[in-house]
Amino acid sequence: MVDHDVVREAVSSLGLFGDETTGLLHRFGVILNASPVNYLVGRELDFINAFGGASKSLSEKVLIDAAQWCANATFQGIMDSSEWAQLIAPTVTSIPTRLDGLTAIINCLGWGKIADVQLNEDTMELQFKVYSSYYVNYWLDRFGKADHPICYMWTGVAGGIMDLMYGSKVNEFTGEEVSCGAVTGDDFCVFRARKVRKKFGL
Repeated sequence: MVDHDVVREAVSSLGLFGDETTGLLHRFGVILNASPVNYLVGRELDFINAFGGASKSLSEKVLIDAAQWCANATFQGIMDSSEWAQLIAPTVTSIPTRLDGLTAIINCLGWGKIADVQLNEDTMELQFKVYSSYYVNYWLDRFGKADHPICYMWTGVAGGIMDLMYGSKVNEFTGEEVSCGAVTGDDFCVFRARKVRKKFGL
């Protein structure tokens, strides 16, 4: 398996700062963006509120879907990068080790910490915890306790990870937030991803 501490040290040594001319940060085959949590989460909540109560469920699904598309593009770029080839690829011998390597990288991005990863290869189901999801503290500070799961990005990421592990295209898998710290008061959230079940077996 991947040594997560070694990965964290290596990522930290890359010099994660933008180009002095353009301000863009090119690492791991993608362009990374460092933005304040208040901006990242606030714009999503403003998006939901702009549609009003009747469209709340639809707007939440749009955010989750956007996150899943982004996860597919971003994480595929990471796995195609020279950094991945040097740092992670030598340890990848199976889907579980590939997943472990991707988890090690994701845990360096400042979104929260993935832990307790459970991958069922027979059913192609994934479950994991995220400690300190950046959604939770923002929500609690702004609104207090939530009455429903609110970590939309992580929900899409769960589905996107499994798209990349087992699928051939985006949205072959779907993510679900099983337990949200903004609801329960826990310091972690729980996410699950499963293959999309189609009606009538079609």
